[in-house]
Amino acid sequence: MKGFALGLVVAALAFAGYLYWKQRLAAGPAPVVGAADGGTLAKPSKEKKRRRRGARLMRVATSPPGGDRGRDRGRDDGPPLENEPEPIKLGVADLKLVSQGEDLSRPDVQRLDMSDDSGSHELSQDEIDDRFRARQDDILNCISRARPDEETYVPGRVTVKFRIQRAGTVRGVRVEAPAILMKGGLYGCLRGVVGGIRFPPSNSSQILSYPFSLS
Repeated sequence: MKGFALGLVVAALAFAGYLYWKQRLAAGPAPVVGAADGGTLAKPSKEKKRRRRGARLMRVATSPPGGDRGRDRGRDDGPPLENEPEPIKLGVADLKLVSQGEDLSRPDVQRLDMSDDSGSHELSQDEIDDRFRARQDDILNCISRARPDEETYVPGRVTVKFRIQRAGTVRGVRVEAPAILMKGGLYGCLRGVVGGIRFPPSNSSQILSYPFSLS
């Protein structure tokens, strides 16, 4: 009897295990918790973070300036830039050489004065050049201001003639230059500069000529 009862218990346990196994097969695999089921996503690694940051910077760096202009065509960005002024076209009459100033061909009137303390030597070219070159920048500024504008090129040359008296003062200035520069007030400017030069006294008057090539 004991053997028969033990066999029934074993058979019952085996039948119960069979039923449990059948229920598991009918229910299917257990659900996996993930992003689609409302689960928590895994955090990206440091390498992935670094890669995203580099791509964003590259996109900003390589985007063309004004890339959204197609959407802003109706927007006014301000008045257009003004074009640079074109050089003035000079004619033959503008470039013609004209002279203005005192007539230096006339002999200089010298007054005899016993108390005249003028020097007894002839002025050397070096002495004259030293005094004249000291005012050369002022002379060049006169020429520059007489031009119509900074963009217009005036070819030719400017010649400055003047007389040095025995006392070393300048008396008589004559300028030869293109007519367009004379219209710009060249003579009046050069007369004021050259007329103010002082030279060492000498025993005679001299007439000097200094040409300037325009470039």
